[in-house]
Amino acid sequence: MSEFANPKLHARQRFEQARRQAARAQIAARLTGEDINLLPFEAIRTNLQQQNPYYRGVIEVPLDAIVGSVGRYKTFTRKFLPLTNSIEDRWVAVDALAARMGWPPIELYQVGNIYFVKDGNHRVSVARQLDMATIEAHVMAYPVDFEIEPTDDLDHIFIQLGEQNFMDKTGLAERYPDHNIHFTSPGRYTELQAQIHNLRQILARIDGEEMAWETAVDAWYEMIYLPTVQIIQDSTLLADFPGRTEADLFVWLSQHRERLEERYGLHENLADLAQFLADEYREAGLPRLTRQVRRLLGSNSLPPLEEVVNLEEKESSSEEDSDLN
Repeated sequence: MSEFANPKLHARQRFEQARRQAARAQIAARLTGEDINLLPFEAIRTNLQQQNPYYRGVIEVPLDAIVGSVGRYKTFTRKFLPLTNSIEDRWVAVDALAARMGWPPIELYQVGNIYFVKDGNHRVSVARQLDMATIEAHVMAYPVDFEIEPTDDLDHIFIQLGEQNFMDKTGLAERYPDHNIHFTSPGRYTELQAQIHNLRQILARIDGEEMAWETAVDAWYEMIYLPTVQIIQDSTLLADFPGRTEADLFVWLSQHRERLEERYGLHENLADLAQFLADEYREAGLPRLTRQVRRLLGSNSLPPLEEVVNLEEKESSSEEDSDLN
């Protein structure tokens, strides 16, 4: 019996094959740590500067570039393999429809080089099982100034969006093109913006008048960020935390300043605290301590301050015990 004579039978066979592929992908993901989930559109949309998309028309979209969904991101893998048997009947019906008369265009949102399904998740899933290269779609596009690749994970996208938003709001990239402010985890740019707002308020109280936002940004960068980063660059701190950037360490110092000063004493500014820690790391054997922390948390992990302090206290206690014996 030909496939065209009984389209639903062959559609069901394709669904079962897709489910087996999804199960294998889940097992491989658990073993390798790879993220095979679809990207959630709303989580990304809320981080976009431009909230009003424009209509691109009906176009042929590469299926490999469709890697997210508005409402079905937990139903399919990144390659639109079905993760549940509950959608079998709908999936089979869509597959059978393709054999009889084809589909209407699906609806997509575009962000950079990737696409999110607004309507048509099952059609995308079936199309991939049919080895189609493209699919016809109505596309609404959100403009961004950087490229997002289909293989990018959610954290990487959030970092890129955070950087774009921060640079748009501060204008730093235009006035300081060599700024080199880059992070390895999302959410850090909000800390920088909070520091700028805080400095602006402090300087306004001192001067008795409100400071221009751009002036406050420049003052933060030249008075707070650059001096601290210069100390980080000149010390062994970056070497002790491989895979992290100077901006990562700057924010880490900023967020844990109070806790650090409880341990090491008060310092007039962040740069002085960074200098003190740099000296401590160089003179007190703390690189050995950070190696212990990395063994516990992974080679690319920046340890929480509590981990560093607890290990340091434990090591100091052990040394004291040795002296007594």
